[in-house]
Amino acid sequence: MSRTLLLATLVGLLACGKPSGTEPPADGWANTGPTVVEQVVDRGSSQLLSVRQGPWQTWIEVPAVGAKVGDYVLLGKGTARHDVAISEIGQTVGELVDIANVQVVDEATARQTLAASLPKDAVAVQTVYAELNQRADQPIVVYGTVVKATSAVGSIWVHIQDGTGDAAAGTNDLTIQTQQSVARGQRVAFRGVLHKDVDLGFGYHYDALVKEGVLVEPPR
Repeated sequence: MSRTLLLATLVGLLACGKPSGTEPPADGWANTGPTVVEQVVDRGSSQLLSVRQGPWQTWIEVPAVGAKVGDYVLLGKGTARHDVAISEIGQTVGELVDIANVQVVDEATARQTLAASLPKDAVAVQTVYAELNQRADQPIVVYGTVVKATSAVGSIWVHIQDGTGDAAAGTNDLTIQTQQSVARGQRVAFRGVLHKDVDLGFGYHYDALVKEGVLVEPPR
């Protein structure tokens, strides 16, 4: 699917509202994009799933829901374990996330559910860079997964990714300057003011930087 067609599809899905049967847990879905199952290990009352969400792949442990390879899953937030041995496949994985809330859905439902959970006017990371000249110095809402959060010079510098953009071109990662604490792996939305070509000195230069970031609650 082309990027233009995908964007049009998401806009249309936003207008449709939340699909039935996919009510999120209290803290919302943790997905930032459709998440597909690539490998399954059944353990009776639980399942280990290797899942992929855009460029990210990880192992998760969830209650036994009958997930199969090729299924899409909606996932709540979880707790990570590190260097976990999976005896059934003879491997030790770097990270495995325990997740209590999971729903198996088809791809269309996954896309519709996640589109409906976006904050109003949320802009994809790749769109921020593509439209930087037009959007600079204006309020913006951005959305994604925290990949890094560092405290320095009186602010917290949060890097988010949402699976869009080009890593080689540096258009897949966006930085937000904020006073609010977040955790790596957290799914977040920030409202702030977009600035372009920001040089903070000490070797820190940003083609795009969202300043005065404030966390936005996604719709339930």
